[in-house]
Amino acid sequence: MADIFYALLTLGSSSLWGFVGGWILYFYLPPNGTPLVPIALYSIVMLVSRGINIAITLPIGFISDQTRTRWGRRTPYIFTASLFMLGSFALLWMPPHRTESLANLFYLAAVMIVFNTAYSFRQIPYEALLPEFAPEEKRRVDIAGWMAGFQLVGAVFAGFAGPLIEALGFRNSALILAGIMLPFFFLPLFFIRENQTPPILQKQERVPEADTASMSFWTHLKLTLANRAFLIFIASWGLFWMSSTFVLSTIPYIATEICRGTEADTVYFYIPPIIVSLICFPIVTRLANALSARTGTSGYGTRIIFLGSLLSGALILPGLFFIGDSIPVPLLWQGVIWICLEAIALSGAQVLPNAIAADIADADARATGQHREGSYYSTLGLLDQASSGLASFLLPLFLLLGRSNSDTHGPLGVRLLGLAGGLALFAAFLIFRKYE
Repeated sequence: MADIFYALLTLGSSSLWGFVGGWILYFYLPPNGTPLVPIALYSIVMLVSRGINIAITLPIGFISDQTRTRWGRRTPYIFTASLFMLGSFALLWMPPHRTESLANLFYLAAVMIVFNTAYSFRQIPYEALLPEFAPEEKRRVDIAGWMAGFQLVGAVFAGFAGPLIEALGFRNSALILAGIMLPFFFLPLFFIRENQTPPILQKQERVPEADTASMSFWTHLKLTLANRAFLIFIASWGLFWMSSTFVLSTIPYIATEICRGTEADTVYFYIPPIIVSLICFPIVTRLANALSARTGTSGYGTRIIFLGSLLSGALILPGLFFIGDSIPVPLLWQGVIWICLEAIALSGAQVLPNAIAADIADADARATGQHREGSYYSTLGLLDQASSGLASFLLPLFLLLGRSNSDTHGPLGVRLLGLAGGLALFAAFLIFRKYE
């Protein structure tokens, strides 16, 4: 039961992040309305806010590794950051002016910095807890499946934002979502107990505590980046996350401009793919565990399925470019079928990264006798921030090529994002082939 409560912590953050990722661009740069910020400066603000967060990501992991409290190394950060994440999320949808202004731009920058920072202070210690919370490979793969499932359930809540926004507006919708998610940020913490002594060190000769504690931040970072398997993994993960950001951030444009639906129709681009993904997730975890057990090689199943997922996603994602009236199927159905196929293809890439990262951190701990999970997961978080930040920077530039049917070339920029995302996934596939 504790495993489920651990995974349940994903629900709150994924709901808020899904709402922000899916609607922040649409809110500040509406396709057929007056922008709230200068469109050319929006990219710079998003890149700067991500850049600041990137700068603090690695120290977050290092500090988490060095922290010693009676509540553990990770839990105090998870609890405190949750408070800031909820507050800044609500403020994102309350800019000072209702028309385009530099004041809105500076406001967006400040609140996004707080939101991203709080997310990192919550997410990095949370994910770094997995290797010691679940030392067995099968258990951590199962937990990764639960985490991915709750992440999608969070996306369900974010998916219903379309009808809610249409009825109540962005501000009220955000406040309602924050209120619903509040228990899921804090209640699971009462059912999770950190191991004060990580389990692997209980099974082998411990490194003297003074030696471990005296390691500098740069020594931690150097050791982390010396791990070849980890470098291969984070390179492919960064490209995968960039591709995902392209899709998630443009769903409202895909629904309203390419498929010519309403804002309320965006729900069809969330619920059906989430349902098929939830069906696929147990299949992914069972197949990964079965392949590893059959071959007797730890991590074999996760590697094969992750590779297949990246390749199939790379083949399907560019299909966004071809949705149109030339196909004798209603546009809305074309869009839903496309995104459901993509969800099936990427189900393995959604489930397995946490398990892969835990395997890498676990192997490092066994080899060195030192638990530096925070350093690994903060580096992973840095790539997360860098890739999604780069994607957020590129998105408006693509949209300059066309984000609305009223533009000269129609929503050409939105269509091209599908092609760009497919290329990123194929590059991720080629890189991860070298992972062993």
